[in-house]
Amino acid sequence: MASINKILIKTLGLKSNEVNKFVLLFLHSFFIGLFIAFYFVQANSVFIKEYGSEQLPYAYLLAGLLGYIISSLYSYFQQKVKSKYLFYSALAFMLIISLFGRIAYGFLEPKYLSFFVFVWAWPFISLAGTEAGGLAIRLLNLVQIKRLFGFINMGGVIASILGYLLVPVISKNIGVSYDMLLIAAGSLVAALIVLYLIYKKFPEEQEQTKVSKDNSDTSFKSLIKDKYFRLIFLSATLSMTVIYVTDFGFLSAIKVQQDILFAKEGSVAAFIALVFAGLKVGELLISYFSSRILVRYGVKLGLIILPLSITIIVLISLFAGFTIGAATLTFLVLMTLNKSMERIMRRGLDDPAFNILYQPLPTNIQLAVQSKVGVVMQFAIAIAGALLLGLSLILNLGGGFSLEYFPVFFLPILLVWVFVARKLYLAYKNKLREILKELSSQKRRDTSKYRYGTEVLSKKFKKFNDNVVRLSVTILSETNPSIFEPYVSSLIKKGDDEINIAVLRSINPTWRDRIAKQISKQFDNVENKEVKKSAERAISLLSFDEIKDVNESALQKLSKSEKTKDRIKLIKYLVKNPDTKNKENYVIDLLQFEDKIVKNSAIRLAVSIKSEKVIKELINLLKSKEYYHLSTAALLDIGEKAIPYLENLYNETEEEVILLKIIEIYAKMGTSTAKSLIVKQINYPSRKIQLAAIWALFYCRYQAPEEEEEIIKDKILKVIDNLLLILVSLNDIKEEKNTLKLFLALDQERETNYELLFNLLSFLHEPRIINLIKKNFIGKNTIYALELIDNFIQPELKPYIVPIFDDISTLQKIKKLSKFFPRKPMSFNERLRYLIKLDFDKISTWGVAKTLEMLERIHLKKVKKTGNLGSQTFEDLVPWTSEGTEKILNQIKKSELPDEVFLSLFRRDELVYTTAAKIIFDENPQKCSEYLSKMSAEKQQLIKTLEEGGVLLQDKVKLLRRYHLFFSIPDYLLVELAEIVNVNNLNKGDKVYFSRDGSEDIFILIRGELVSCEGQECEEKFSKKTILTPGLNIDKNIEYLTASKKSVVLAANRYKYFNFLVDNTKILQHIFEIIQ
Repeated sequence: MASINKILIKTLGLKSNEVNKFVLLFLHSFFIGLFIAFYFVQANSVFIKEYGSEQLPYAYLLAGLLGYIISSLYSYFQQKVKSKYLFYSALAFMLIISLFGRIAYGFLEPKYLSFFVFVWAWPFISLAGTEAGGLAIRLLNLVQIKRLFGFINMGGVIASILGYLLVPVISKNIGVSYDMLLIAAGSLVAALIVLYLIYKKFPEEQEQTKVSKDNSDTSFKSLIKDKYFRLIFLSATLSMTVIYVTDFGFLSAIKVQQDILFAKEGSVAAFIALVFAGLKVGELLISYFSSRILVRYGVKLGLIILPLSITIIVLISLFAGFTIGAATLTFLVLMTLNKSMERIMRRGLDDPAFNILYQPLPTNIQLAVQSKVGVVMQFAIAIAGALLLGLSLILNLGGGFSLEYFPVFFLPILLVWVFVARKLYLAYKNKLREILKELSSQKRRDTSKYRYGTEVLSKKFKKFNDNVVRLSVTILSETNPSIFEPYVSSLIKKGDDEINIAVLRSINPTWRDRIAKQISKQFDNVENKEVKKSAERAISLLSFDEIKDVNESALQKLSKSEKTKDRIKLIKYLVKNPDTKNKENYVIDLLQFEDKIVKNSAIRLAVSIKSEKVIKELINLLKSKEYYHLSTAALLDIGEKAIPYLENLYNETEEEVILLKIIEIYAKMGTSTAKSLIVKQINYPSRKIQLAAIWALFYCRYQAPEEEEEIIKDKILKVIDNLLLILVSLNDIKEEKNTLKLFLALDQERETNYELLFNLLSFLHEPRIINLIKKNFIGKNTIYALELIDNFIQPELKPYIVPIFDDISTLQKIKKLSKFFPRKPMSFNERLRYLIKLDFDKISTWGVAKTLEMLERIHLKKVKKTGNLGSQTFEDLVPWTSEGTEKILNQIKKSELPDEVFLSLFRRDELVYTTAAKIIFDENPQKCSEYLSKMSAEKQQLIKTLEEGGVLLQDKVKLLRRYHLFFSIPDYLLVELAEIVNVNNLNKGDKVYFSRDGSEDIFILIRGELVSCEGQECEEKFSKKTILTPGLNIDKNIEYLTASKKSVVLAANRYKYFNFLVDNTKILQHIFEIIQ
């Protein structure tokens, strides 16, 4: 069973959790297909035997009426009962009719019974398709349906082929032809058993959420006013009419030949079965290639090929009928070919293309139009019946059935259909253009505006989940508390001590003083000492009673005072007197004072001044770990005036944190100047800066002006080139063993490049159109995605873009893209070495680290075969022979690590050089030390860490993962947090200090227990996994904690840690997903 699962996963691209659902749905489709095959052949063969072609129209009229009733009842009960009972009822109803058809053979006239069985055939095909489709919708989500539904339907197609091929064999070995209804009924019983197993295995599956009602008028009367919808309805009517007219011609041709070719009992059933078996094989083949055909030739071919091909065949049959006659084998072959083309082309090309017509419509309109098309099709059956009734009367006017006139009647209908199909395609193109206009006129910003951490956090205050609010407030209180000032009243009403402390300790004199009354009233009798203390401090800061008019000399004295309370007095005075003379100088003095309350207040006061001196002070604060979020907000408020100073800093510094923050400021400014400055950074010699620049441009909805288009196009080509590189690498490693970690790392690179490509395309085209392409590509609606590309992407980019989004294999993508970006074939080992030497912007450091680990594994495997020379004693080679020397040379070569591992020591990225150093140290400690001792101080320190078996970066990642907030965060993201973390392995009695080297730390307790002690008394124990932050969840006066047993504690600089969370939105969102 496990091997079958692996085959399904590998062959069909299933995920492990989809296998059971797929198998059951496939079996269900198989038995439904078997039922249709046996029932349909029996229904058609007995009808032809008992009736002439002139009776077909009456049967179609009744079949249309029954189909309409059945579909209406199904739709009605769909809203009233659970899908489980609806599906059971549909199958049970078809089972009862089938069994009745066989039982009634004993007491009902064959003429009436054949008519009864025949008129249920088409309604059953429709009902079976609706039931199977509904079951798939219940078990699968939208993306899974688009990806797997074709494979599931193959079960029905295979069953139909099998059934149709078995009919001729079975018909010779059964008593009466109606016994085939028992086989059909048996297939339904099997389908019911599978349905039971589905509900037993997946009882927890939820019903799909119903589409919310919309105010749009979706009545038939309203929809038909739109030319596009009129053409859809007309095309659907003609299409359904053609099905029955084609059937009429096919069955009539068989009837004409009944006494010549089909005189033998059961020969009609055998012929129909073989024809339909061939049809199903054709369906299977065309369905396999349909996606590629539609992708290559578009919806136009899909809509026109069916009516055009049938028109040509009918035109030929018209000449054949009047020259050699309708009662000939040639005419039968043409009618059979006509039926074959109608069925094969319809299933493979016409239906998929027709479904694309719904894609440009809003969801509620899509559903309305689809349901109306269903109604139209039911009426079309009646229309077809009425037309055929008229035709039958005309063909019998001469006293006999003149089938040669059938093409004369059919040809005009087909010509109208060809004309309507072409008009429909043109209307579809116009509808796409309307979408572009409509999307372009929409002013609402998309959700990309929540990309930056401060915005993500500010949206969490409205959440009811206290854990979410608590974390948001805690992080902002450490980085930019002014964001939650408007929410203070509602936040402190929550009565949560951690939230209260975080809010109250963030208040400064520049905040609105009206909140002081609420604080005084709410926290008057509070028991928590820290909360009470913070509340009293907040009330004092918001009190302006002692502030009176003072002269300039007194103000200057306050501005030069070293006492915090004097500086706070000055701040309060400036708040109450915003037009104070020399305010600029006072604010600069305050900005230079080393007290958090004073500096936070001064930053807010600085915004109103906007002078060169003040801007320079704020620019300097961008270099501060403690204040750079606050200064960022202030510079944003100042606006474009700050850009020249920001640009100077950008050119002067190499610190990535500052560069990233400046790019964020430019993005939030969103001016044309700011956007142009960001564009210049998309080729900056740092992968992280390049990515940040592209995200920033996407955030500010950048649209490239003509003079910058070439820069963006050049970057698009570089991304596609890199995407090809990743695809080639993934293809090279997929057959190798034990490559899962490397595969996942490269797959993440693939996703990153796809995201970059979508963002870059949105700079040249309407972003909402690109988003539509992205949604359809992700949702596996490749045909529509490529239709959008064909209509809206610039022609010169299409040859590069189409292969990426085409629904073809990876090898085919590689082949097509290699025309533009040639790639040299490589062995697995060569590919790994190549990946390590790639330019900085081609692959992430995580990808390089996983490649190094894979290279080490291959090396160790080789060494294992011959032994590692470094761990052996050596003997002289006696006698000295060429064979012996080759053997030793091979051992020497295999004992040497690849040069690329040593090369990686020269990387600046800690993850890469520590991974390489560990690999070399394990192989040859002396050589590793020789290299590292000649490098930077940081890398020299690594020698000691390796010798003592210390903790490296990837070890820190494993430790971080043991903390519940970080458990589900991918390693490639978590490694960045690991870079700012230090590990403390404590024995009982060991101390860990909050303050070290002048900085304040937070602690993440991973294992063990910590206690806070004063003298001989221990006040508080911390034994569960927690993050300890002085002043928030532990007394800020506590200097250290003591391990009461063996413990592992991670320490990080307080400001670096909280800044990291704000600046890494992906990690932040993972954390919120865990706690909410």
